[in-house]
Amino acid sequence: MKVKTLALTSVFIAAIVLLTMWPTMPIPVVGGYFNLGDVLVMSMAYSLGLPLALLAGVGAALADVLLGWGQYAIFTLIIKGLEAAIIALFVKKDKVPFYAYILAGTWMAAGYGLTDAFLSSSLAMFIPSFMANIAQGLICAVIAFSVLPLFRRLTKNFN
Repeated sequence: MKVKTLALTSVFIAAIVLLTMWPTMPIPVVGGYFNLGDVLVMSMAYSLGLPLALLAGVGAALADVLLGWGQYAIFTLIIKGLEAAIIALFVKKDKVPFYAYILAGTWMAAGYGLTDAFLSSSLAMFIPSFMANIAQGLICAVIAFSVLPLFRRLTKNFN
C-alpha cells in the first residue's frame, strides 16, 4: 500500500469518527443517534474503492464506543463496511449512480433494524428502528451524492 493511500484511509476513518460523533441527535424509542457520518462512509467508498471501503466501518464503530454505544460497535463495523462496499461496487469510470447511494442508505437502515430486533429480542423493534434509520440513510445519501464532484476531484488529484 502506498503511503498516500494509507494516509488518505486514515484521514477518512478519523473524519468518519468526528462526523459521526458531532452533531448527533438521539433517536427516541429505539435508542441510538442520528448523525451525518454516513456522508463520509459513502464518500470513502467512492474515493478508495474496494477493499479499503470496508474500513469505513472502523471509524463508525469507534464513534459508537466513544459515545457509549459499545453494544452496537461490532454491528456498526459490519453494517457500515457493507454500506461502503455497496457504493464501491457500483463505481464505474469515476461515476456512480444515485440509486447506489439509496441502496446503501436503505441497507444501513435495514441492518440497524435487524440489530435492534436482535438486541431487544423483539422482531417488532425492526419497524421503528428501520423508520428512524431510513431518514438518516436517505438524507446522507443525498448529501453524499451532492458532494460527489468534490470527492471526484480529490480522487483525481490524489492519484
